[in-house]
Amino acid sequence: MIRKNKFINKCSTLVLIIGICLFLIPAHINAQTIMDTSVTYVHSQKPSFKAKFIQNLSSVFGVKKIIEKSITKNKIKQDAAPVPKSFVKKYVVIQDTVMNRDVWTITSKESSSDKIVIYLHGGAYYWNISKYNWSITEQLVDKTKATFIIPDYPLAPKANCEEVYEFISELYVKTQVQHPNKKIIIMGESAGGGLALGFAMWLREHEKIQPEQLILLAPWLDVTMANPNLSEIDKNDKILGIKGLQLAGNGYAGNLSTKDYRVSPIYGNLNDLAKISIFVGAHDLFCADSRLLKDKMRKNNTVFNYFEYPKMFHVWILVKKLKEANVAIEQIVNLITKK
Repeated sequence: MIRKNKFINKCSTLVLIIGICLFLIPAHINAQTIMDTSVTYVHSQKPSFKAKFIQNLSSVFGVKKIIEKSITKNKIKQDAAPVPKSFVKKYVVIQDTVMNRDVWTITSKESSSDKIVIYLHGGAYYWNISKYNWSITEQLVDKTKATFIIPDYPLAPKANCEEVYEFISELYVKTQVQHPNKKIIIMGESAGGGLALGFAMWLREHEKIQPEQLILLAPWLDVTMANPNLSEIDKNDKILGIKGLQLAGNGYAGNLSTKDYRVSPIYGNLNDLAKISIFVGAHDLFCADSRLLKDKMRKNNTVFNYFEYPKMFHVWILVKKLKEANVAIEQIVNLITKK
């Protein structure tokens, strides 16, 4: 009896120690490494001086009005920013075409992983690849050794949603054929984030293979901009404006309804998709729909990762050397390199 009591006491002590360890481990780490369930991370550090300065500067120069005016008058230079010269020295750079549009494949010369990232740039479906897209590509290739594929997909108003999907579909199939042993990740930023999620839904509807995962950076999930919580965030967003985005969304939709899941994936079915990870700033208009998507995924019992950065502006992740961007980059690296 004495030995039995000692054994029970030892077991009770062990359970208590495990419980304390689980309590001390940060929630997002515990969930990801032990249970492999949904992760919710809210950045706790105060916004950096540089982050606040960028937002103040955007307000002074009236970035919202400039964007709206550019879309209204269709005065947008739609050429892709050239591949940095440094890339040729550092990486294997292959330029190819899909449907007469350029596609760049960037691979590290040092070594490569079994991951391929198709990176869909942002720009409200009107703007093309920018130097900031190349900058984050450089950081992620260096840190993950993954191969990055950067497509110059068709842009509105010359092209509409259906034409963009035709292009992305052909690119995706071509990538699968050329790299049968690689794991494909689709990473989309802003409009590219909405495109990535909508395309995953399209793949499911057509009974095609899902990518390994989706990484959505400040995704544009609803071009109707109908979320009632937008008005509150609009006061703090110094970059994006509701009216300008609605104009861009209508131009991109073409003959489709703006509530078609391919145009606005917030209205789509969340079943049987690749695992979704979302990064968004709380001073970004798109935060309202990112939170809505998070709630929908939770109610749908969908496993996901959600990273929110208080007081951060739209696609702050693209700003190199920004303190908050460095934290997010490391989180993205962990997602890409995770086995």
